[in-house]
Amino acid sequence: MRGVTRTLAVVRALNENNGVRVSELARLTRIPRPSLYRILDALCSLGYLRRTDEERYELTLLVRTLSDGFSDEPWVRAIAHPIMEELQRDIVWPTDLATFYGNAMYLRATTRRHSPLTIDAATVGLRLPMLPSATGRAYLAFCTDAEREAILVNLRRSKAPEDRRARDASYVRELVAMTRKKGYGERHRQIFDKTGAIAVPIRRGLQVLACLNISFIASALSAREAASRYLGQLQDAAKLIEERLAAQE
Repeated sequence: MRGVTRTLAVVRALNENNGVRVSELARLTRIPRPSLYRILDALCSLGYLRRTDEERYELTLLVRTLSDGFSDEPWVRAIAHPIMEELQRDIVWPTDLATFYGNAMYLRATTRRHSPLTIDAATVGLRLPMLPSATGRAYLAFCTDAEREAILVNLRRSKAPEDRRARDASYVRELVAMTRKKGYGERHRQIFDKTGAIAVPIRRGLQVLACLNISFIASALSAREAASRYLGQLQDAAKLIEERLAAQE
């Protein structure tokens, strides 16, 4: 039982602090290093972890198969996904839905397999960092001030390169203000260098429940051009999801 308990402790720690070194994992889990190395090697050999060139350990998408039989958010499938599919049929570009967890956004649903314009490798379960992603920027801009500050506190403590700019208070203020003014989060060639994206929040009261996203080929459109063409439809789809969620309550 101790081996199972320790393995689950490692997975939980990596889920909350993905991309850490053995020294940090040892501190977080209090597992002796010889035992920790054995667990990490086993998880790597099974495909659930990978070791980076910087000697950091990261969870792989295979971890998601451990929860394929569990859904804590059935509304994503029952309400959001049909609306996303309809939006994708109208605009052709792939649409995504991402939710916040563990100081990052996670792709929960996508229409990529139905879009002939999909060129990146994003799949359900993908972890999207907050500051470089359209969904992360939208979430930070439109969540409550208290939630935003709590997220930023954690991002400032993060050692991940993609979270480094959270320590730049001026940059974060300008990013949030610009996103609010535009009404959408955006990225262009960040994360995936051949694509861009725009994203809007899906709200339930004051809470941001998720973010709805359109991705596009960066050489074909800028974020501003994508917004001028599709922002209205994206916002309408988000509003429709909100209305159907409210009708179920």
